[in-house]
Amino acid sequence: MPLGLELGSDNYYGSYYFRVSIPDVAGDINQTFTKVSGVVSETEPMEFKHGTDPYIRKTVGRTKYEDLALERIYNGNDGFYTWRLEIEAGNLTRKDIKIEMMKANGDVIRTMICRSAWPSKWQLPEMDSSSTSPASEVITLSVEKVTNE
Repeated sequence: MPLGLELGSDNYYGSYYFRVSIPDVAGDINQTFTKVSGVVSETEPMEFKHGTDPYIRKTVGRTKYEDLALERIYNGNDGFYTWRLEIEAGNLTRKDIKIEMMKANGDVIRTMICRSAWPSKWQLPEMDSSSTSPASEVITLSVEKVTNE
């Protein structure tokens, strides 16, 4: 480990503590996430050529954001599924999702807002009677933009 990044020091972020908040989703769903992935920003390079210039040039193209995958232990709260049913019925309800990265002591070190998110996919927990793993529900959210708070 690099100098100054010892376990327990203020600069060590080896363990990820996080909190996700989704406004107006019923119950205690906002505190039960076990995994968040897909907070990614990507800009397409655009290639072009000037006249007889023999070199291909590159410039900034469109920026896009990956879909978020939120995973939680299913606890009987159907807030995700209810939100997904609204989308299936044609009622596009967008929400700003707040993701906070924290130190072990609870201090927030970074806050990202995933803007205009809506559930594009919902997955029922896998049911395996021979497994001892908890049932994890996954919802995939399409987002328009990711910003710092």
